[in-house]
Amino acid sequence: MFFNFGQTKAEKEKKKKMEKAQPFEVSSSTSPDLVPNHDCSRKYDVFLNFRGEDTRKNFMGHLRVALSEKGIETFIDDDQIERGHFISPQLLQAIENSSCAVVILSPNYAFSTWCLDELVKILDSMKTKGQTVIPIFYHVDPSDVRKQTGTFGDAIAKHEMCLNDDFERVNNWKIALAELTNLAGLDLKNYRDEANFVREIVEEVSRKLSSMASLKIVQDKNSLVGGLISSTSVVVKLILFVLFFFLVISPLLALLFFKVLVPIILLIIGDDEPYFKRLVRSP
Repeated sequence: MFFNFGQTKAEKEKKKKMEKAQPFEVSSSTSPDLVPNHDCSRKYDVFLNFRGEDTRKNFMGHLRVALSEKGIETFIDDDQIERGHFISPQLLQAIENSSCAVVILSPNYAFSTWCLDELVKILDSMKTKGQTVIPIFYHVDPSDVRKQTGTFGDAIAKHEMCLNDDFERVNNWKIALAELTNLAGLDLKNYRDEANFVREIVEEVSRKLSSMASLKIVQDKNSLVGGLISSTSVVVKLILFVLFFFLVISPLLALLFFKVLVPIILLIIGDDEPYFKRLVRSP
């Protein structure tokens, strides 16, 4: 299916040059600087987790362009061959540095150990760092993902056979797939066509990012107010201590000095005349 985003031929040529100048990486994309990043503490707005052979040449291409046009900073790994058995530290860092993760579940998604490892990391980042996760069901039934039936069941069965010495890893994948379906997501079957589906995904991502930005502003304000209250509390405590010292402690120290210490000193130096008698006699 072809999507028309209203670009002229010259604009398309310009975009191709920009994409060549800024190569992408495995599960997200980089967009032009149309708007500043929604969260300055994160390098990317969105990390895209997807199975390339199902989506790269159609759905993912349109989604990537639509996110870019919306000014959403996206990380995407555009390599077509998985490199090694485990995802690289760079990808793990990219996931942690993204405010939101979009997980695109397609028919062959679960056959990729790469995608599944990313998914486990994404859900861990959601639990530990508050990352937002949006599942996208692309030509798959959510119940197949939850129960690991259909192609997802076939994929898990294959992994259990091939990785029978790594039961914990496979079990983590099964748990992650089931947990993912408990999150609010978008299902292609509920939309008229892929064009509308892509638009709704972009709008949903934009809403999530705006909500996160608003929440961060409120938290920053609360932190600032809390800091001011804390500082004010310290100042008040210091003032109360100074007043207590001069109004209570200082008079007691003066009384102790004149009533106890001075007579003792005079007694030591052998002055027999009472100290207070001399005070009364003195002009």
